[in-house]
Amino acid sequence: MNHFVMDAFHGYRSRLDDIMLVYEALEEIPQKLGMKAVMPPFILPYYNGVVPEDCGISGFVFLAGGHFTIHTFSFRETYFVDLLAPESFDEAELKKLINNAFPAEKVDSYYLQRDRQESFPAKIEINKELDFGPHLFMDLKNYDGPKTMDQLFGFFDTMPFEIEMTPIIRPMIVKNWVGDEQVTSILTMIAESHISLHYFEKTNRAYFDLFSCRFFDTDKVGAKLKAIIKGDVVNETLISRGSKYQHLKNDLIAPAIDTRSWLKNVYREMK
Repeated sequence: MNHFVMDAFHGYRSRLDDIMLVYEALEEIPQKLGMKAVMPPFILPYYNGVVPEDCGISGFVFLAGGHFTIHTFSFRETYFVDLLAPESFDEAELKKLINNAFPAEKVDSYYLQRDRQESFPAKIEINKELDFGPHLFMDLKNYDGPKTMDQLFGFFDTMPFEIEMTPIIRPMIVKNWVGDEQVTSILTMIAESHISLHYFEKTNRAYFDLFSCRFFDTDKVGAKLKAIIKGDVVNETLISRGSKYQHLKNDLIAPAIDTRSWLKNVYREMK
């Protein structure tokens, strides 16, 4: 299973607020990479959160056996991308396509092979004071957790509350095929991030992701998840997303003040 993650800063607010652009990116980028989407893109504008400056757009599309997600923070001029797929893909081409749609001055990205721990960067130091939040990967063989659509929906519908997260949609679930193997995929959004699981029936494998906009007690949350997502854990990795987010995000100038910044260039006494 191949996983591409991208964290981008100092982008263009107008693009990160453009619902149609996010929709088109979710629809067209997988097609251009030769991937098979198994649903139309789902878009959720998020402009009524607890912190008004954390506004933006969250969207995703299920791929055959995986997903492609985009979370924008338009005021912060920041966005986060994940693409998870069973097949390998051209990392450089993916980065180019994303950058063409959403140019940004600073971009960090990784191409991870979930079943190969050595593909993960050796040093991703988590700094809770500076970074955006954690991303937990959990990959299992001999999977013995919820498997049917009803079981998975019930689990994902209540899980955010159990692990003290804030759901912003009800779960979405689909069945699809990867070759001759049927896969059940489920995803729900929490704040501007997401929780997902892909269950491969024939090989009895499962790939779980928890990407949170805030840090949490990983031991406590991990124990609760493993009590339900049962099986042999072959990879459990926690990485930090948005390195130095608290320094790089845009929150220094309010929008109304910024639009009048030209005044100080006209009247010397206002400097």
